Amino acid sequence: MLRQPGRRSQLSALPLLAGALAFALAAPSASQEIRIGLSLGPTSFDPHYHAHAASFVTQRHVFEPLITRAADLSLQPTLARRWVLLPEGDGWEFHLDPEARFQDGTPVTAGDVAASLRRALTLPHSPARWTPFLADITRVEIIDEHTLRLRGEGPAPLLPANITALMIIPARIAATAATADFNAGRAAIGSGPYRLRRYAAGTLLEFAADPGWWQARRDGAEPWARVEMRVVTNDSTRVAALMARDLDLIEAVPPADAARLAARPDLRLVQGPNGRIVYLALDQNPAPPAGLTDRRGERPARNPLADARVRRALSMAIDRAAIVARVMDGYATVADQIQPPGLPAHDPTLPPLTYDPREARRLLAEAGWAEGFRMVLGGPNNRIVNDERILQAVAQMWERLGVSVEVQAQPMAVYLPRFIAGGYPSALASWIIPSQDPNSFFSAILATRDPARGRGVYNPAGYGNPVLDGLLDQALGTLDSAARHRLWHRATRLAIREDVAVLPMHHQVGLWAMHQGLRYEARPDEATYAMGIRAVTPP
Repeated sequence: MLRQPGRRSQLSALPLLAGALAFALAAPSASQEIRIGLSLGPTSFDPHYHAHAASFVTQRHVFEPLITRAADLSLQPTLARRWVLLPEGDGWEFHLDPEARFQDGTPVTAGDVAASLRRALTLPHSPARWTPFLADITRVEIIDEHTLRLRGEGPAPLLPANITALMIIPARIAATAATADFNAGRAAIGSGPYRLRRYAAGTLLEFAADPGWWQARRDGAEPWARVEMRVVTNDSTRVAALMARDLDLIEAVPPADAARLAARPDLRLVQGPNGRIVYLALDQNPAPPAGLTDRRGERPARNPLADARVRRALSMAIDRAAIVARVMDGYATVADQIQPPGLPAHDPTLPPLTYDPREARRLLAEAGWAEGFRMVLGGPNNRIVNDERILQAVAQMWERLGVSVEVQAQPMAVYLPRFIAGGYPSALASWIIPSQDPNSFFSAILATRDPARGRGVYNPAGYGNPVLDGLLDQALGTLDSAARHRLWHRATRLAIREDVAVLPMHHQVGLWAMHQGLRYEARPDEATYAMGIRAVTPP
């Protein structure tokens, strides 16, 4: 972003001085330190740079949104103490807590919220903006210092849930700071319970408790004077560091190690349902994509994946139950819709997806691909639990169908930009849905690609259906939750069963391991927050 001349020195001095003061006032003792092992780190410390769960979780220690999700995903007041639907039904009015302060002592105002929203929607060079959550906001009205209205084109029942993604920074920083300023700590001024002391991309984050945190008067101070988050992408290394007491708590416990860790008297395993759906994306553009050839290795005249019969055949060739049992060691549930049974957006009238290799081969032949074809299957090797093993299992199942597969597993930092650019004919991906409404999945992954509206930002596959887009628009404007969930049922039937737009695989189970003196409540959004970790006296 453009910087105003003469502002950088002012930006540089204040956070460093404030950070030093915080550390001096809250120097940690051994009992006040917590060391957390992360499975994936942030792509930056700029809270508006990337719509990326691992980035949001670490940044949330320093920055706060208007509304926060509790461990049970209910909405909790944070910078906004209350919010009400506008009488016109086209937006919401938010009332900020007058006590809210940034870490430099300045009050949090409606102008700061407006500036943060504008920056999140327009920040250049973002690999994936927050637009799927924020694009439906068409107008911001500042009523007074502590009151603002966020309006849309019609009813916006999900706006309060979506606004949890927007973290608020001072307007002066929003106007001048570049992503590099946040990474260096110069611009890392939020209103949260911790101050950033060190950010080493891909390896380490250090936080110090803010002794002046504005919410401490109401909720009490955080118990950890110092928080160290180490990015340990290798599962075995992360587990070994916990057992060696180099780490106090780790996330994303490998399912194969869960029973062993749970059996140790000095450790504690926590598990819970997870909102992450793992799925396969298939390039559906008419032209054959790079990485796909016929059996002779030549570019075909047409893209087989553009045919719904081929996509259905690939889906029917996958034994999802076997992957859950053998690859995930039972720590997952089969996914045949976007959300699991028990949530209102799951349609109980839809029969399960079937594993039927014989019918899959028949469909492939009917579509004119009896001999099969060759293609690349891409995916991360450090993001989804057992991701590389999942890729290999799918490849073996597709090989039996006659589709020769080359697996390309890469670190998330390498994989994600290529995935978003449509660089794979088939790819393993995942998405967190931290609510009862799967609007973010439909908006980001299944909607027709429309950058201006923030639609389809994770849909490089060429899928689009105007009927589905209409159902999405209807759902986003339906205030009655039961009626809205019925629209999600119709949209799911269309996208997943009729169009076979993506291939659902499974829903993960969240697993954390920690030493016995600690407690952490499993969260469906996979988040690991120091704010939720508590020390307890062993019985």
